[in-house]
Amino acid sequence: MKKIRMGVIGTGSWATQHHIPSLIKCDRAELVAISDVDKYKLKAVSSYYGIEHTYENYKDMLDLVDGVVIAVPHVHHYEIARNALNAEVSVLIEKPMTLESKHAWDLVKISEERNLHLMVGTTFQFTRHARRIREVVRSGHIGEIRHIAGLFASSVESLYRNEQNSHKNAVGPSFKLPDMRTYSDPRIAGGGQGQTQLSHAMGMVFWITDLYATEIFAYMEKFDLQVDLVNAISYKLNNGAVGTMAGTGNVGSGQDENQEFRYYGTEGQIRQDMIHGKAEIIYKDGRVESLSGLSDDEIYPEHIPSRTLVDLLLGMGENPAPGISSARVVEFLEAAYRSAVLGLPVKLTL
Repeated sequence: MKKIRMGVIGTGSWATQHHIPSLIKCDRAELVAISDVDKYKLKAVSSYYGIEHTYENYKDMLDLVDGVVIAVPHVHHYEIARNALNAEVSVLIEKPMTLESKHAWDLVKISEERNLHLMVGTTFQFTRHARRIREVVRSGHIGEIRHIAGLFASSVESLYRNEQNSHKNAVGPSFKLPDMRTYSDPRIAGGGQGQTQLSHAMGMVFWITDLYATEIFAYMEKFDLQVDLVNAISYKLNNGAVGTMAGTGNVGSGQDENQEFRYYGTEGQIRQDMIHGKAEIIYKDGRVESLSGLSDDEIYPEHIPSRTLVDLLLGMGENPAPGISSARVVEFLEAAYRSAVLGLPVKLTL
């Protein structure tokens, strides 16, 4: 079988914990090169994983690969992805896709014009539960969507606080630890819980329903941080439905996280508990379809996105996190942050 030539741009915690090991173990791919502006980290990662070709300038590796994984701070996503696509290289980019909607739609346009794959690392969408729920919703089996309620409560406050010592006891080399500036500095991250976590959540909503937001009203609070810690967002969808998306990053260590959705249609409803790997579909006639529980490895399959891009390049499978639904997320968050500042609803330009 032909092996897809892959590269990884960025050697931070997510790339070194998940993308790089996944590609090394994938018999359908060859990890031919990695890139990072930090030459010391680049050397450490290449030595640790035995990767021969390394580049401080990612542009120098683009002619060597068929696809790249982009796992760099949020503010750099657009420029790198655009250059990769223009070099005829398919892209898996970590979420959030970009920080500006005009940039997100530009990436979609380029990928479509050049017939390239564009995927975003919203990992929950790579599960069999997500695929089944999408099939049920899009087939109309629960009727027309009328309301969606979402909650994404997670234990990430230390990232937003730039608390380097919170990971001092972590096992493994230092390059596997997150650079706190990626999440705590608004000039780099673009925001806190919205960009880092609700990008996951709303990616699921737009991919499953094929709907998009038309108006948004948001409350956000930073408290003593530089980025938002808590969000409460109400939104209207293009079919007239109304939704809510709540998020907080301050769940305490050892406490239960909540990452779930409720979809209410005219002919039934769906309960999707992503973090615990549970889901059920309740039809109008009283039938309940309980989806079998996901294993720990299935709940959040970090190794799957990079391998999915490999499969797409081999002409297999489908893209569960396409650029279009992710661009709608960027629009959503852009409007939500604006609404929170203005204290007013924001209509999206369609």
